[in-house]
Amino acid sequence: MKIVAIIDNAIGAGGGFDQALNAVLQMQRLCMNRYEFETFTTDQRNVDVLAQLGVKAEWFKYSFLDRLFAKCVNSVWYQELQCRLKLIGPLEKKLIARNCDLVYFVTLSDIPQALQHLNYITTVWDLCHRDAPEFPEVRNFNTFFIRENLYRNTFGPAYLVLTDSAALADLASQRYGVDRDRFLPMPYGSSPFILESSSLSEESVLAKYELTPGYFYYPAQFWAHKNHIRILEALCILRDKHLITPTVVFSGKDYGNLAWVEAYISKHKLADQVKILGFVPSIDIRGLYEGAGAVVMPTYFGPTNLPPLEAWTLGTPLIYSSHLAQAQDAALLVDADDAESLADAMRQINAQPVREALIAAGKRQLEVIARKRIEAEDSLSTFLDKFEKRRRLWGGYR
Repeated sequence: MKIVAIIDNAIGAGGGFDQALNAVLQMQRLCMNRYEFETFTTDQRNVDVLAQLGVKAEWFKYSFLDRLFAKCVNSVWYQELQCRLKLIGPLEKKLIARNCDLVYFVTLSDIPQALQHLNYITTVWDLCHRDAPEFPEVRNFNTFFIRENLYRNTFGPAYLVLTDSAALADLASQRYGVDRDRFLPMPYGSSPFILESSSLSEESVLAKYELTPGYFYYPAQFWAHKNHIRILEALCILRDKHLITPTVVFSGKDYGNLAWVEAYISKHKLADQVKILGFVPSIDIRGLYEGAGAVVMPTYFGPTNLPPLEAWTLGTPLIYSSHLAQAQDAALLVDADDAESLADAMRQINAQPVREALIAAGKRQLEVIARKRIEAEDSLSTFLDKFEKRRRLWGGYR
């Protein structure tokens, strides 16, 4: 049997791209000495990044015809036409020519909608358009409905859907009417670059960005739901009450909300306390975590995120949103709607006993997650073995 993994996002996608890398490395390891495995990507820049991790990837151009097939899937007339004409898109033809039996989409993708023969495994990281539909990134210009249609069209036909947690698997099954046993919770792992020897040292990274150790660090793209503004509000509270005047470092790509954040910084005279680095290369991330006094992440979207794992891996204390169950006792939990709550946590986390307790709890949490991931990998292997037995029952594709 041959499995082909597809990475359908770019390096600039941040944590999502890191999780896609983890998924490819995991499947490559599970297939070793058992099944053939290849990796395709829709972004040519990813080829070199994957090569650094020992993964040979091939770039393919996702054609207009492939996109058209994916977009037409909701149309009854198209469905009837497909049954008669049996149209197959260029991508699927290429996969079939490479003797692919099972396609693994390591990120949420609309490509599965175009597939007419090949079975697939897909991935979902959140259903936050349902949890918090008020945010512009899931509300504006029919984004909500686009997501709804994508989930409805791809979950049902999938051989398996991987989620980040049991809570998300339960929710997806309930909301989209797909049997729960078609969802497999697979816990996140830290970025594969975090512990790479190629990562720059803390001293080099701090010198590069002209940073002094001890800042609060938030690695997050500039979306509204990431809640950068609440951190700035907390800085104002701490300053105006003459408590502490910490520095905050933001890194991440702008997805439309950076101008709003910058305007707030200017209006409230916070320029001396806030440093915005933009999107930073993977080799710098470890040094930014190590130089931080704490990671602060009052995000609204979950149920899980990558920065907590990375903070725990590198022994950096964490402040996290209380409505997300990921951290438990391994973070100071704050109300994402309450700047006072966040300001209080930013002040408390400087106490050495608090820091030591959080670091120890983070290590314990990583051990729990590692055990869950091993169990999930065993389940995934069982699913692959079952599919391989069933795939023997029919021949090739025409």
